[in-house]
Amino acid sequence: MCVGLHLACPALSLSQSDSSRLKDKVPQPKYTLAREHSFVSYSQNQVLMAYPRTALQSFYTAIEELINKERQKVNIVHFGDSHIQADYFTGQVRGHFNDEILLGNGGRGYFFPCLIAQGGYAPANISVSYRGVWSGCKNVQTYSTCSWGLSGMTSTTSDSTAFFKVDPNSYSNHTYQITRAKVYYPVNNPAMYSVKVLTPQGSVYPCRLDAHGFAEFCFDEPVSHVIFQLYKQANEQTSFVLEGVSLENDNFGVQYSAVGVNSASVPSFLKSPKLEQHLHSLEADLVIISLGTNDAYGLGFDEAGFKVQYAKLIKSIKAASPNASILLTTPGDCALPGGAANPSNLKANRAIKELAQEHNCAVWDLFAVMGGLGSVGKWLKNGLTAPDQVHFSGKGYRLQGDLLYDALIQDYGFYKQQKK
Repeated sequence: MCVGLHLACPALSLSQSDSSRLKDKVPQPKYTLAREHSFVSYSQNQVLMAYPRTALQSFYTAIEELINKERQKVNIVHFGDSHIQADYFTGQVRGHFNDEILLGNGGRGYFFPCLIAQGGYAPANISVSYRGVWSGCKNVQTYSTCSWGLSGMTSTTSDSTAFFKVDPNSYSNHTYQITRAKVYYPVNNPAMYSVKVLTPQGSVYPCRLDAHGFAEFCFDEPVSHVIFQLYKQANEQTSFVLEGVSLENDNFGVQYSAVGVNSASVPSFLKSPKLEQHLHSLEADLVIISLGTNDAYGLGFDEAGFKVQYAKLIKSIKAASPNASILLTTPGDCALPGGAANPSNLKANRAIKELAQEHNCAVWDLFAVMGGLGSVGKWLKNGLTAPDQVHFSGKGYRLQGDLLYDALIQDYGFYKQQKK
């Protein structure tokens, strides 16, 4: 067992008898067992936390209750920068949770249809179409002030006949039934247009308006996609501001929400006035934060300032979701323009681990798993990063998803064994 204030605990190896005894109630890591890539530090692929390792206890308790059919949902919320926005990485983790029979498919969850905000690439597994003129606003825009929530984006239209369609099934390897849909917007603002959902059976109106800033729609039968239609009911209604969407079902299982904003840093999300409001509405059991790549990109990184800002973000998350566990992921290794190594990532890595100790969070150290400083070149040679050596290829993001999922499942096995 780890003792003292050491953050890293050695990965657990279950004995054959332990594995036999636990396997029926404990999902097993399986996506990285082959150790396909010699340059990946698989021994570092573990969840790190300070002794006595309580940082993820709330999440693991929720997983245990889900497996024992003592609860219906476990909600994971993952947000960050461009590494998250396209959902290649997070989509892989979501898929593994949903494929595990003990954990189930609890719904597609919260996201933002970035295409409507002219926000570049949308989640790659969501089909989005729309009508009307929409204007986007992102929390990375220095001089903008918008009603951003957890998604870090909004999109506004003054067209009362506008609509948008979101389909989580056309491009996905998984099937996500929808029995409830939520659209996040300023529901208490009388200037907002009303919204309904179009179905083959006719129009569906909200079953409730929630003070946390969304309208919820309930369907008698599961649907595969949702069309949100705006309409004007009163003279004072002049516009609509989209802040997010959540597609949910009534099934047992894990619901893995993910949102990211290209170029986002820690201060970007501190600018989001409705972050706590939206996060609270998602009833998270685990919040995963993947930020730091943009904060630490370059030689002028202010480690102390980064820690101060990141601590504010952690406190905000704890205020919104006091019962949730928090997992911080470190930025992976990357190169500066011209291919030079980025030593600032060493400082960001150190700061994130210190924050985890100070605020009882867990850490997944992607930087170490990649192989440390300078390792990104090996990932590039093996087709796992983009040419800029900052972003990853689809294959690289999917490998990250395999690694993170297995690290969490392995650590859950550690938790279960320690309870014996």
